[in-house]
Amino acid sequence: MLTLADKVLVLLIVLGLPLRAWYGMRRLNCAPAGEVEALRPRLWARAILSQWVLVALVAATWLANHRSVLTLGLALKPTGGLAGVLVGLVSIVILVLRTRGAVDTDESVRERIRQRLSPVERLMPRRASDFRLFAALACTAGLCEEFLFRGYLAWVAGLLLPFPVAPAVQALVFGFCHAYQGWRGIVLTSFAGAFLTAVVLVTGSLWPSIVIHALMDLHAGDLARRVFPRDDAPGAPPVPA
Repeated sequence: MLTLADKVLVLLIVLGLPLRAWYGMRRLNCAPAGEVEALRPRLWARAILSQWVLVALVAATWLANHRSVLTLGLALKPTGGLAGVLVGLVSIVILVLRTRGAVDTDESVRERIRQRLSPVERLMPRRASDFRLFAALACTAGLCEEFLFRGYLAWVAGLLLPFPVAPAVQALVFGFCHAYQGWRGIVLTSFAGAFLTAVVLVTGSLWPSIVIHALMDLHAGDLARRVFPRDDAPGAPPVPA
């Protein structure tokens, strides 16, 4: 049964997180080019803090109501589904590593990546020193967003809606929480949410989806710092507001 605290937390996740992200992206897009480099890590840090605060509040509410942590998918049991997901993950990682060289040598590949990441260009890292904090953000998103969406919100949706409507709605909410990326970003993150939801259903655990989510974000950040010019690079094109 949902408590008042649960309802407040759902509103904070469904409305608070996307509003914070939208406001931060708007600040980045409206900022003069000379201020972006300093503003970007501050927004990353705030995103990290806000997600961990929400996770702490959800965990405190969950434990205060004497609910089992296993209900959130925090167990990890060896199953055929888990083995299949791990084999697929390792295969994809090997394929990505083998094709990394094309990013540095093939301009057509670089242009495709720039177009794909253009809605969040100003949010992405540009140098190795940036990437360390971005990596912390990526890992935070992997753990916290999976806990909040595939764990907590999936549980809430399951109480209110029948299967398979509940996981579908949760994936759509995840997509709309990325509205700061535009309609294309909403569609892509909805599909990503559906994929990660399927991983949780197949494995019975959040941990594989946490790892996959974090790796996806780390990969996007690594690509961005290799294809976008540094903020202080001569002739770096401005990003329109």
